[in-house]
Amino acid sequence: MKIEWVSYFFFFIAALVHIYIFILESFLFQKPTGNNIFEIRKEDHEATKPWAFNQGFYNLFLAVGMLIGLYHVNQLEIKVAGVMVSFSGFCMITAGVVLFFSNKKMRKGAYFQIIPPVLGFFFLAFHIIEKIQAVGQ
Repeated sequence: MKIEWVSYFFFFIAALVHIYIFILESFLFQKPTGNNIFEIRKEDHEATKPWAFNQGFYNLFLAVGMLIGLYHVNQLEIKVAGVMVSFSGFCMITAGVVLFFSNKKMRKGAYFQIIPPVLGFFFLAFHIIEKIQAVGQ
């Protein structure tokens, strides 16, 4: 298996994670699953529902950006793919870092959000280094 495919796998996982977060925030926020994850009291549901719904769509858009980037990789449109994957991936990572430092109770979720795109960039860096070394020889 080529190393770039490992990076694409982790970027795809990152997109799936953000689709899952979209579903949690936009549709399951007031259900038992959402309550367990976000620890929102029932009396706060009405006040937080619009925020959660909107926040879920932010996560969906990050996932869609990543998937569009991966589609362009498959089409060998590397510049477009690079922009889409990089932008979406770095947004996912920085949002996860903000979550990590802003809410100690959500650190597990932050790791869940951060690790896949970080691993994607890690393996992509190895692929780029490999290509640079091949050109230099």
